[in-house]
Parts: sequence; structure tokens; C-alpha cells
Amino acid sequence: MTLRLLAGTVGLLFVLLLIPLVSGQDGGPAAKPVDLPLTRIVLFNAGVGYFQREGVVDGNARVEMRFPEPDVNDLLKSLVLEDKDGGKVKAITYDGKHPVEVTLKAFTIDVTANPTIGDLLAQVRGEKVEITDKQGGSVTGLIVGIDRPQAVTTTFTQKDGEPSTTTTTTPTAAGETLNLLTADGLQAVPLAQAKKIKLLKAELEAEFRKALEVLAAARGASKKAITVNFDGNGRRRVRVGYVMEAPMWKASYRLSLGDKPTAGLQGWAAVENTTEEDWTNVKVGLVAGRPMAFQMDLYQPLFVPRPTVEPELYASLRPPVYQGGVAAAGQFGGGGFGGGGLGGMPGAGAANNLGAGGGLAGIGGLGGNLGFQGQYGIQGGQFGRPSARELMGPRLSYEELQGRLSQKVEGMAGVPAKPSGPNGGSHSTVLSAAAAVALGDTFEYKIEDPITLPRLKSALLPIVNDPVETKRVSIYNANVQNKHPLLGVRLTNKSKLHLAQGPVTVYDGETFVGDARLPDLAAGESRLISYAIDLHTEVVPRDGEAKRTVEMVAFRGGRLVTREITRQTTEYVIRNRGSQDRQLIIERPIRSGWKPAATTKPSETTRDSYRFEVTAKAGATTTLTVGEESLTPEDLVVERMADTALQFYAATAAASPAIKQAAGQILELRGVQEATKKASADEDAALKAIGEDQTRIRANLERVPKDSDAYKRYLKKFDDQETEIEKRQAKQKELKAKLAADEKAYKDYLTKLKVE
Repeated sequence: MTLRLLAGTVGLLFVLLLIPLVSGQDGGPAAKPVDLPLTRIVLFNAGVGYFQREGVVDGNARVEMRFPEPDVNDLLKSLVLEDKDGGKVKAITYDGKHPVEVTLKAFTIDVTANPTIGDLLAQVRGEKVEITDKQGGSVTGLIVGIDRPQAVTTTFTQKDGEPSTTTTTTPTAAGETLNLLTADGLQAVPLAQAKKIKLLKAELEAEFRKALEVLAAARGASKKAITVNFDGNGRRRVRVGYVMEAPMWKASYRLSLGDKPTAGLQGWAAVENTTEEDWTNVKVGLVAGRPMAFQMDLYQPLFVPRPTVEPELYASLRPPVYQGGVAAAGQFGGGGFGGGGLGGMPGAGAANNLGAGGGLAGIGGLGGNLGFQGQYGIQGGQFGRPSARELMGPRLSYEELQGRLSQKVEGMAGVPAKPSGPNGGSHSTVLSAAAAVALGDTFEYKIEDPITLPRLKSALLPIVNDPVETKRVSIYNANVQNKHPLLGVRLTNKSKLHLAQGPVTVYDGETFVGDARLPDLAAGESRLISYAIDLHTEVVPRDGEAKRTVEMVAFRGGRLVTREITRQTTEYVIRNRGSQDRQLIIERPIRSGWKPAATTKPSETTRDSYRFEVTAKAGATTTLTVGEESLTPEDLVVERMADTALQFYAATAAASPAIKQAAGQILELRGVQEATKKASADEDAALKAIGEDQTRIRANLERVPKDSDAYKRYLKKFDDQETEIEKRQAKQKELKAKLAADEKAYKDYLTKLKVE
């Protein structure tokens, strides 16, 4: 095998590289192809299905399955194999991800473009062939080349009123001549006269046959082959199972109401065969549950980036050059052959290192890149075909894959219903085809009889046919219908089956009365469903005024702790104009921080609402009052509270006599502080006034004669003011000390205050 063939096959022809594993070249007998029929299917409502194939093999066996390319990732992730009677499961082989054109180009002889005989022979120039002509003569030699006659085409055109002609020549396949180097010299053989052409090199002929086999296997196929190998002796039972994308199965129900508290419930499962294979006598299971299912790209080749480590190269010592002081710039770059050589290192003092190594001219090619001093490498010559890696294009690294993936990426209001049918037939006329099996947190309906479903066809399978307990009700929710309630039933699943979510068609006797929706309903669980508007009943809600009261007041170490309750009532006025009493369920949304009052307890609490039940008498008006309350705790810092706030809480009915007394004491201590602060402020104002007057007196003393009466009067007044200042400053000092004592007494009182 040539170097080019090896490089083209690695990474592209995974299945061909493993041919020895599946063809018995390990010393055992060749594996026989076997078809395993589809025997079991389990569908989930998570967008996937489990498919199982079973059969009997004899000796070594090979099972080949073909799948669309998008399903291969699921197969690689989930494929499970079992040889039940002592055999061994060998290697699993599968087609590569790249299209057949890329695979074909990896062979020595390229048959991708429907080549002529001349094109094929031109690809193996230099190889030895034997030509047998139509008269029975033969010639053997080495292929030199192909001569093709030229077809001449003349085109007549007219430009600027002047006629002109254009002649072109193109090679044509008709009349091709093969030039051979024989023992007698060069010889031309017209291919039209050739009856048989034989490649004398066995490896080349085998390569040619493999290319044609790959081409034949891929005909009409956008599918990928997955081959499973079982090795063993004698007849053995084998199993192949896998999970792949499938439409979720869908449940629908029919509920037949009557005068009795029980009703007939039929459940049907819609199953679709969207595959390209008929389901013949296949056991089917339907799983109600939500298993986690995801996709992962295991089919795409991933390459982990590796660092490039440059080898250390040391330039040889050069003879010194004494006549100049400029250092040598750099050495010549290296040449390349087949894989390219390395460029030379720059000399001392070189400004840059642009000398590049020889480039990869392609596996099997001759040439390389020659790096020159300070220049990029020049592409060398190349003979032969490009490598398989080049044909596949740029490799997808793990980081690139993650980048691509990062760019890509059920409420329930249900009613379970299944009708017996407009003809009023009993639900027992339809036999359930399913047996129920609990599987931990999921539930499986096993269809007891195998089914046959052609490709791209669908079917309805009966899965439930049991009586259920029902109670007729009307359901009012102002957010759904503000004026009228909805007709509905409270359905209790008395069967042993899990009811998967789905639509419900409701019949009353032989009359269709509406559609409903049913969420997943476990055995023994109850659920409300609604199917029509109750036009005979009208509801008018009236919200009352919210009232706020203080329920608790307490002093706790400088903090005032209170609890306030806001109460609000809503009155529902219900008018029943019908001839029958209605059992009315009123739904109120749950508000954050609110709860029902003690006088109106709900009959049921759901995740989002409270439910209150009342009987609305026929032809009468009924009133239902619903109370709610909201508790608001407060934790206040007494020092930051205004006097009015303290007086408000002390005056409430929730305040005990001790609370009232403590509040009075706090206000009294605050009053003492305020009086001291005011006295201190008065002293400050008086000192400020005296200081301003002394400034005026000083100015006058400077202007009048010292022996005048005015000077003496000013001087006496200034002296008297100094005496007053000393007294007031002493008083101010006493007031500040008193204020500090008052503040300490106030804080100490608050700190020790604990009164309920």
C-alpha cells in the first residue's frame, strides 16, 4: 500500500480499516449477513423511542443496519447488544461522517466523476497493463499517457457591424489513444479497439474494486451503515436495542356522564410510524413520564489542540569578518521534501525571523518550501493527489465544537375525559389493549397484542377503558370568566392506571357537551375539569374595604414591636336561574402575605388558589362571604419615633396599661431633655448678644477721649458685661452637664424597658 493510499484511508475509511474484524480474518470463519427484525418499540413523551431487534444467528454473524445521518448520534450514545447463548459481541463498525465523494477521493483511482476509460488509465500512469483487442491480440506495457483528439468549435459573432469568428478547441473522449511503453518501444493503442484492459498490479486492482464497492454501497443513500458483529458457535439468540428520535405518543380521552356518580372513561393513544420501515407484529409500550433525553455529537471527529514545541537549533560558528562592524543578518532557510524542512535561524542582530521552514506539500507529494533569509518560504513543487486530510477540509477542534453548541440551545389546566360515544354505547364495548406497569416514577402501557403499522402511517390504540368516579360542579374563577362559572366535574381516578395528560371529549348521555384537558393523573387522585360555560348561574363579586387594626404592642429594649392585621372581605352574590341546585366552587388566587380568615376556611388549597364551596339553590340568590387577613409585623426604634407615633400606639386597644405608662414616661423624659436643650439654647443666644454689644463698645472706646464721661460709661458697661458673661458661661456648663445626664437617663430607661 502506497503512502498516499495510507494517508487517504486514515480517518476517512473507518469501516474499511475494520474489514478484517468483520470478515473473519482473525482466523475464524467469515461472518454471515443476518437480518434482525424489529420486535419491540417503547415510545416516550420525551421525543425519543426505544427500538429492539431480536433474532437467531448461527455461528459468526454480521447484522447491518442503515440509518439517516441525524440519527447516528443517538445510535452511538444508546446502542446495546446482547448475545444470550454464550456468543461474543465483536466490534461495531459504522460509516464515517464525511460524504461518499470524500471517501472515494481517498482511493488511488478516483471514480467520483463518472470517468471514461481514458480518465481512469490517466490516473495510473506508469503502471503495467495488459490490453486485449477485439481480434484477440494482446499487448503489455507501462502506461505513458492518453492522447485525446481535439474538437474544434467555431463561433460567429458581429461587433460594431463587422462579422468575426472565434475558434476554440477542447479535448474529446471519442478516439482516445493509449500510449504504452512495451518491450519493443512506444506503442499507441486505440481504446476503441480494446476489448479487455487488465491492471497487472494486484494491489492496484484491489484498490479499484474497493472504490467501486464503496460507490455501490452508497447508491441512493443519505443513510449511514452500522454493522454489528456476533461471534460464536451454533444457533444463538441475539438482541440489538437503541434509542432514537421518535414522535411523542399522545393520549386522548372520552368521558360519558350520566345520572350515576360513576362515568365511563375511554383512553386512546395516538402512535405514529415516521420511520422508513414497516412495523410488523411489533410489541409496543407507551411510557407516561418525562425521562431526561438529550443529544450529543459523538459522530463528529474531534481533535484536541496540542502546543507546538520548536526544536532548539544552533547556528554553526562562522568565520569572523574583520572589515565591518555589522553583524551577519541570517542564514539560508532549509528546504523541504515530502513533509518540508525547517528554516534557518536568524543571525545575531537580525531584525526579524521571517525565514520559514519548508511547508507540507502533501502526503505522497514531492517538494516542499525553501526558506530564504528574511523571507517567507516559497511553495515547492507537488506531484500526486492531495491528501485525505486536505480533502476533508479544516478539522473541527473540541473548542470549536463547544463554541458552536453554545450558539445553538407546561402549564397544565387539564381535564381527563373520554366519551362512550354519541350513540350512548357502554364503555365496555371497547376493550383496552394495554396492560399497566409501574416503572418507578414513570408508568408504562404495554399493548398486549403485537401491532402492524406500515411506514408513515398512524394508529389509535385503546389504553384505558374503566369507570371513574365523577361529581358535577360549577367552577367560578374571576380571572377565567368574570360573569359565569364553568360547568365541570370532579373526577377521581378509581382505576389502577396512571392517566397521561391529554384532551377529554365530554358526553352527557348521547350529547356532546364540551372539551376539557386532563393533566397527568395518578391512580386514586382527584382533579377538577371544566368543559362548558354555566349560563344558568351568574356570580357578582364585591370587594369590601380593607380595615387595619393593631393586634399587639410591646417595648423590648429600646424597640417598639407591633403586629398589625389588615382584614378584607369579598362578598360573592350567586344567582342560580336554573331548575337544579348547583354545587359551586369559587377559586380565589393566593395573594402573597394573605391567608383566609378564621371564619372562612377553604375547602381545598391548590398551588395557586383557595377553593370555597357553596350550594346555590335553584331559582334563588345565595351569598358567600370570604374573609382574608394580612399580618404586618413592625419593629421600630423608639429613639427615632415621633411623639405622635408613640401616642398613637399607646392609645390603641392592644396597648396594655403598662405600655401606656411606659409611653408616658418616655414622653416625660423627652420633655425634660427638651427643656434643658431650650435653656441651653437661651444661654447661647444671650452670650451671643453680649458678644455683639461688646464689639460695639470696643469701637466706641477707641473714638472718644479717655477723660470724657462717655468713655467712663462705656468702660463701666463693658466691665459689667464681662461679669455677666462669666455667670452665663458657668450656667451653660451646668446645663450641658444636666443635658448629658438627662440623655443618659433616657437611654438607660429605654435599654432596660421590657413591657408587654
